[in-house]
Amino acid sequence: MKALIDSGVWWNRYHGLPLNSRLVETLHTVTEWHLCPLSIEEMLYKWRHRPQQLPAPDPALWLEHSLQGYRPALLDFKAAKQAGLWDWKHGDPVDRALAAIARTQDLTLIHTDTVLRDLPGFPQLYFPKVEI
Repeated sequence: MKALIDSGVWWNRYHGLPLNSRLVETLHTVTEWHLCPLSIEEMLYKWRHRPQQLPAPDPALWLEHSLQGYRPALLDFKAAKQAGLWDWKHGDPVDRALAAIARTQDLTLIHTDTVLRDLPGFPQLYFPKVEI
């Protein structure tokens, strides 16, 4: 499966944080890993502004390593148009972009977002978050 990995799944997977057992099983079936640079920006922003929620060492120590094996999934004009035109109440621009990238680049978005779970129009696999 060609998969676009959501921000939180990428973060938790790399940092060895708990993941849903079904999600872990599904990740073993991924043959092509994709990550959007917006996911990197989103998680580093959260790391800097909410360190109590995302404890991790300085990204200079791990970020490059965390990207090994991933292909960049870029927000191109076609995906940006799709993200902006969806008639969804969900206004998170990163979530909308990830869904549009999945749709336009024939990738399955693997995520734990309960809002995205209920939105149509893109290939997705939803898994509940593991509560710590």
